Amino acid sequence: MIILELLVFLVGIIFLSLSFSGLGSLFTLKLKSDFFLDIFCGLIITSLIVTFVHFFFKINFIIAGGIFLIGIILFFLKKNISIFPEKKDLFLYFIILFSLLPIFISQKYHEDFGYYHLPYSLAFIEEKIVFGFANIDIPYVYNSIWLNLYPIFFIENKNFDFLTLPSFLLFLSFIIFSIRNIIKRKDQIKNSDYYLVVTLFYFLLKFTRLSEFGVDFPAIIFSALSIYYFIKFYETEENLEKETFFYFNVTFSIFSILIKLSMAIVIILPIYLYFSNFKNMKFYIFSFKFLIIIFLCLIFFIQQFIYTGCLLFPTNLTCLNVSWFSSDNLDLSKKIELINKSYSLAKDIYSPEEYLSNFNWFLFWIKRNSVEIMEHLLTMTLPLLIFVFVLKKRSKIHVIFKERLILALFVALGFLFWLNYSPVLRFAIHIFITLVFLFFSSILFSREFSKKKFLIFISVFLIFSFSKNILRINNTEMLFLGIQKIENEYILNNKISNKYANIYYPDIKRNNKNGWQGRLCWNTPFICSYNKLDVSKKNGYLVVNKLKTDHDR
Repeated sequence: MIILELLVFLVGIIFLSLSFSGLGSLFTLKLKSDFFLDIFCGLIITSLIVTFVHFFFKINFIIAGGIFLIGIILFFLKKNISIFPEKKDLFLYFIILFSLLPIFISQKYHEDFGYYHLPYSLAFIEEKIVFGFANIDIPYVYNSIWLNLYPIFFIENKNFDFLTLPSFLLFLSFIIFSIRNIIKRKDQIKNSDYYLVVTLFYFLLKFTRLSEFGVDFPAIIFSALSIYYFIKFYETEENLEKETFFYFNVTFSIFSILIKLSMAIVIILPIYLYFSNFKNMKFYIFSFKFLIIIFLCLIFFIQQFIYTGCLLFPTNLTCLNVSWFSSDNLDLSKKIELINKSYSLAKDIYSPEEYLSNFNWFLFWIKRNSVEIMEHLLTMTLPLLIFVFVLKKRSKIHVIFKERLILALFVALGFLFWLNYSPVLRFAIHIFITLVFLFFSSILFSREFSKKKFLIFISVFLIFSFSKNILRINNTEMLFLGIQKIENEYILNNKISNKYANIYYPDIKRNNKNGWQGRLCWNTPFICSYNKLDVSKKNGYLVVNKLKTDHDR
């Protein structure tokens, strides 16, 4: 039975890979691309489609199947559908897939999964877009377009693990994409390759289970891809290649921001590229590909407005006086900032206003986060130090790329932005990676790069990840596709339910067996909320208004 499930899952992964690659070709048409790069773009296109369709329809199996089928058709309509031009490429793909598969099998749910990831997906399935959706619970205030992918992977009467397939597929594709680009390099290894080396080493060591992914991880990957193509832009003199790299830099930068607003600083890279090369690039923004990017942003802002009453939350200047707008949601920004800056350590010393002014918070924040910062930095640097040590010295040091100063400025501005607005470490991983890359790039260029030694390092990391997750499977007696799902009992809130919608909340007493997870919505039918809400219906759409602020759970 397990063998059959495994085969079905592997076939499913291949099917999805082909489908996303086909959908991605809508963007990469006439651009120099490859199979896995198309997958990245396919995930973007799919999120756009699902978001747009949800404006008018519930997301169901028919819509999901239609999207995947269109992707398959587009894939086979490609002029060149060769995925693995060489047998060793096919071998590499299956080795990496086999090595990373236990990450999916051994997954435990992310701590936010039952809080809002799953309930968000259920909302897409049970209702078309809801006006005032952010009033239901705090996490919905800060919208992430990545979650819009989850509903098309919802399968009735199955574990909820399939909802994490986009994250797993993204991770798998990024690892293969990076390794292939490095080992396929026929000429001198370049800075963009070294950036992938730094990123690869860190990802393979740090991200060894899906519970560590959440919505932060895809944002980190796409921001890393945007930086990668920024570097590649300066490594070519061909205008067509520059155009291609610029498009990918823009696309991945914007998509990372739509996944996580904390990635906003990456947008300065494509802005700089555009204006510093204005003579050659002034007409690019009128291309079909830019129309796709504009449309993606447009539907995201519309979704954000429908959810919150603001086009760009939490910027209050973009908020309109509509019935579902709640000023309580704007107040959340300050509360979250205090949490992120470790106010709990100093609440007996400073008022909230005093704490946030003049960097009074910084030492308290360092006290709480210093160990985690060191852990991440060591994970990034130690493997590189060992790798550098085993490489032979060059007789001549190569010139470092001319965009080095811009990346250094990007790192500086990135840290300032991060520290000022949301100093949670996972929000700045792309900044730390770029910093480590800048430090090590000159050292790496003074060494003779060895593809053989690089593959040995990658093999060790893959074995580490594989072994770690196999032990997890054995120790926890997991089912093939993850741990047993949590199904909380819930209560109908008779006081505020009406003819338009039922309001439910978890039955905490009966869910004691599930610990703190018993307080979360999980599988509770839509609408699941502890808030006091007023629900009406206009023109076939639910409108949710908040009648009072959240109370503690």
